[in-house]
Amino acid sequence: MKFVAARSEILTRLESVSGAVAPKSVKPILSGIYFSMKDDSTVKLQATDLETAITTELRPKHIDGRCDFVIDARLVLEIVRNLPEGEVVFETEDTNVIIREGSARFTLPTMDPDEFPIVEPTSGGLEFTVSVSSIELMIDRVIFCAARDEFMRNLNSVYWEFEDGYLRLVAADGFRMALSEERIDLNIDDHFLLTLKSMKDLQNSLKAAMSDLLKVTYDGSRVQFLFDGTEIVTKVVDAEFPDYKKVLPKSFKARLVLSTEVFSDAVRRASIAARLGSDSVKFEIDDEQFKIVARSPDHGESIEILDANKEGDNIVIAFNPRFLSESAKKIDSDTVELNFVDSNSPLQMNPVDVQGYTYVIMPIRLI
Repeated sequence: MKFVAARSEILTRLESVSGAVAPKSVKPILSGIYFSMKDDSTVKLQATDLETAITTELRPKHIDGRCDFVIDARLVLEIVRNLPEGEVVFETEDTNVIIREGSARFTLPTMDPDEFPIVEPTSGGLEFTVSVSSIELMIDRVIFCAARDEFMRNLNSVYWEFEDGYLRLVAADGFRMALSEERIDLNIDDHFLLTLKSMKDLQNSLKAAMSDLLKVTYDGSRVQFLFDGTEIVTKVVDAEFPDYKKVLPKSFKARLVLSTEVFSDAVRRASIAARLGSDSVKFEIDDEQFKIVARSPDHGESIEILDANKEGDNIVIAFNPRFLSESAKKIDSDTVELNFVDSNSPLQMNPVDVQGYTYVIMPIRLI
């Protein structure tokens, strides 16, 4: 079998499926990408780590013959990335695949395609369509708040909730939480939990989407995402996500409104001193000023006073500067709103006059 396609097209498809390749596995076949013929004009690429499977379609300029094969994902991706732009030839020869572009030639051994796991598509259940760009934005607004520890299965995930005509994505790590929501044409109450890795795979694959239509199907145990000939099937997490609504403050006693850029820059500067000391920044808010303070017993202190519109009580409260900075970077309005209850309760940060997402950050106890 031989097919010829533009290097940029092959690279896009390889990168799209590579996220599902198992980084470490006792089964060598899971380290590969499965190439198969869908029809006389389409080559199908597939990878899976047994939790998530990604399938995409490549339409070569030329196809001759039929043959299925599996080759090492890391090697083929590195080879194609380093080829010059042009037409790349993939050709099977006995138990090898030859990759050629110009004078460059690589020979890779293949693995038995019969050993590659069969990935069944979802069937029935909840179905809806949504904008690719909307989902991309929602994922970007929450994914950084998910726990990195894979043993925290319910927090090393992103929670999808369907309620009252809204789709909500929620992520939390026990110290902070992000929520993003979008109105959709679906009147059903349901939810599922997807691992952080599968969300990153989806996020990376969506970057290559050429249209803005994403079809989502949930059958109770798996979720399928379908767009532009690319299909992602991932298992849901069998764990209970915490009741995030209990974390959302019901009312506030103090509110600050200030420039998002000014606030983000000030927190970044304060974090320099914070890293050398307690790794915390303190907000001192009174009727006269908003002061950001960071101190280190051995390396001095940082104090910055910001202009802000204040309503409500005076307050002194401390936070991890990284949590503040990462959330502030996701605020895409000119002004940010900081809402406080008291020194021991979470801060709610959100854009001013923009609906759809918010961040909740737990304070650090003042000593």
